[in-house]
Amino acid sequence: MRWVSMKYTVLMIVFLFSFALAASIEKNAEAANREFSPKEGEMWVKIDKNKLRIYLCKGSGEVLKNYPIAIGKGKGKKKTRTDLITPAGVFKIWRVVEDATELVYDPQWFGEPGEPQKGAYGAKLISFYNPWQIAIHGTNAPRSVGQRVTHGCVRLYNKDIVELCKYIKPGMKLWIVEKDIIRDTI
Repeated sequence: MRWVSMKYTVLMIVFLFSFALAASIEKNAEAANREFSPKEGEMWVKIDKNKLRIYLCKGSGEVLKNYPIAIGKGKGKKKTRTDLITPAGVFKIWRVVEDATELVYDPQWFGEPGEPQKGAYGAKLISFYNPWQIAIHGTNAPRSVGQRVTHGCVRLYNKDIVELCKYIKPGMKLWIVEKDIIRDTI
C-alpha cells in the first residue's frame, strides 16, 4: 500500500514539474516575441535580419559597433532547429566560447550528408538562450557573410566576432528583428 502511495506521489511530482517546465518554455517564447526597451546606459546587441547587420548598442540605440552578417536561409517564424530560420525576438546572452575552432559541426544534426568538421564556427562563438541551439559565431566560409545561407545561426567574419566578443557579457540582451521599422536608423 505504501508503494502505491509513493508511486502516485512521484507521478504527481513529475506531472507538476512537467507543467512548470512547459509554462516556463511558453513564458520564454512570449518574451522572445516582444519588443525590447533598453535601460539608460545598458549595453545590448541588435541583429537586423533585413539589413544583414549586427549592432553593438548602448542605451536607447547609440550604435557603438556594427558588422555584416550571414543569417538563416529560411523565412517565417522559427519553429524547429532544422527549419533554417534565424529567429526574431528578445534573448539573453549565455556565454562566449573563446576558442570555437575546436567545436565540431555535424551535418547529420540537420539530416544532411557529410562528415563532422572542426573549425566551421570560426574563432569565437556567442551562445544565447534559445530552444534551437543556434548561436552567433565566426566562420570558415567568409564568402557567406552578407548572405542568407545558414541553418539559423548568425555568422560574422572572424576578425569581427573577435572584436565584438570584447564587449559581450553574460546576461546582455540580444534583440533580433525582421525589419526595424521603429528604429530604422540603427
